[in-house]
Amino acid sequence: MWVVQQSPLVPEISIVASVMRIRLVVAAAVALSLTACGSADGDARTDRQATTLAEAISDPSQVDAAAYVRAALATNLGKSAAFSVLVAEDLAHKDVKDPAVRLVWRIHEDVSDTDWSRSSALDACYRAEFGYHGLTSAPERVTCPEHAVPITPPPVPRRDIPETFAPALEALLGKLPPAPSEAEVRGAVAAGLVPPVDPETRLAAVPPEVFVQVRGADVGVALYAHTGIKDTQCLMGRRAAGEVSVWSLGAREQEFPCGAEAALAGRRVG
Repeated sequence: MWVVQQSPLVPEISIVASVMRIRLVVAAAVALSLTACGSADGDARTDRQATTLAEAISDPSQVDAAAYVRAALATNLGKSAAFSVLVAEDLAHKDVKDPAVRLVWRIHEDVSDTDWSRSSALDACYRAEFGYHGLTSAPERVTCPEHAVPITPPPVPRRDIPETFAPALEALLGKLPPAPSEAEVRGAVAAGLVPPVDPETRLAAVPPEVFVQVRGADVGVALYAHTGIKDTQCLMGRRAAGEVSVWSLGAREQEFPCGAEAALAGRRVG
């Protein structure tokens, strides 16, 4: 007759398994508790809005935290009453890959009560960091800072070259005397290319740098504007053999010099 003996380890294994199950349950409960305590408000809609805004203000890169706030407030979301920037910090950094700016913004959603669904009021806050090349960390939900006051930075003048400058430069080049001096050309540029006043900020735009070269009756003029960390604009014009032409160098063509000599030579792309 076969006799089956029960292993003395079986009860111990059962006890150990029970203890392990209890520990797992407790650990899961603690994890859920911590997640609930540390969770920040937000939903799929505010997540999309935060991502869209962060990508929009990071291209082109801005010069500092205040500039990022201005860029954010200039977006469609930023212009709405639902949006506000609560934190704007310039960060110490040593490399172009390091984050240089940190923003925290809030997106508010009112109570929604329709025949199909109902949702409570929501204040979703997001933190994002930006550097020389734009966005360095995607927006993440954070707890909204208490008693934070929305930030509205003071306005700054525009630095871009207005679209009206191209036809104005063409017109003034055509009206120059047969053999003008450099001073006469600069005077004509100053009088004909007046920086416009922004109707919203009531600030006059910063005039671009002006480069002039005169060779007898031929004239070359280049206007150069530094609009951001690594963003520039260049408008060139020349009068050569009695013919006037004006053209711009786009962002892709900025490797070519923006100067009076290049303008006089009619140097464009290639």
